[in-house]
Amino acid sequence: MAPKRAAFFSYGSDEKTDETRKYIEGAGVLLDVRDISKNPLSEGELTALLGYLDIRHFLNNLSESYAKHNLDQRLMARKDIIKLMAGDYTLIRRPIIRTARLLTVGCDRKKISEMLQISDNGSQPSADNNRRSKNRPAAKEPTAFAGS
Repeated sequence: MAPKRAAFFSYGSDEKTDETRKYIEGAGVLLDVRDISKNPLSEGELTALLGYLDIRHFLNNLSESYAKHNLDQRLMARKDIIKLMAGDYTLIRRPIIRTARLLTVGCDRKKISEMLQISDNGSQPSADNNRRSKNRPAAKEPTAFAGS
C-alpha cells in the first residue's frame, strides 16, 4: 500500500505545532510542508483551501493582527478576511493539515488521528483494527461443545 500523504501549512516554530508534525511523520505519513511565512498563500489558494468552511475556524485569535483589525469585535466579509489573511499569515491558525478530501486545523491529536487514520500513539493502525467497527466488539472464538 502506498504511504499516506498530507499537506502541512504552518509558519515559524512553536512547540505544539512541532510536536504535531513529528507525531504525523512518526506515523509514516509523508508531509508536504509549506512554511507560509516564507511562501505565503495567495487569496486564490486560501479561497480554494477554505472552501465553504466557516472562516472563523481558520482565524488565529491570538494574533496581534486579530485585535488590530477588530476581528475580536466584528467579523468582516469573507473576501475581506481572506485578503487580510493573504497579507498577514499570522492571522491564520496553524497548522492546517489537508489530505485529498479532508482538512483539519490545529493540533488536536484525536481529530488528526481520525482524519489520517492513524492510532493515537502515532502509528498506523493494524489491518485487524481497520476491518473491525469501533462500535462492534471483536467476534469471540467459537466455543466447542462436548456432546452426545
